Amino acid sequence: MEELYSFTEKLTDWQERLLLKGIHKLDRQDLQELKKLQELATEYDMSFLGSLIEDLHVEGNRYLQEVKTDAELLTQQYLYVVQYINMMKKPLTRSL
Repeated sequence: MEELYSFTEKLTDWQERLLLKGIHKLDRQDLQELKKLQELATEYDMSFLGSLIEDLHVEGNRYLQEVKTDAELLTQQYLYVVQYINMMKKPLTRSL
C-alpha cells in the first residue's frame, strides 16, 4: 500500500510541476519522467492509467516534433491524466 501511495505522490508531483511550468513548456525531460511513471503504472497493474499516460506521452512527442505549435490534444490528454489522479486520491466511501 505504501508503494501505491508513493506512486500516486510521484504522479501528483509531475502533474503539478507541469501545471506550474506551463504545458506549453513541455520538454524531453518531462517525457522521460512520464515514461517512468507509465512503467510504474504497468508494474502496479494499473493498465487504464498506463494507457492514459501512454497517450499523453505520444501527444507530448507529437507536440515537441511539431515545434510546439498546437497544444490542444496535449492539454486534453494531460487533463485526462489529472482527472484520473484526482479520482485515485479520493477516499472510497460506501453507500449506506
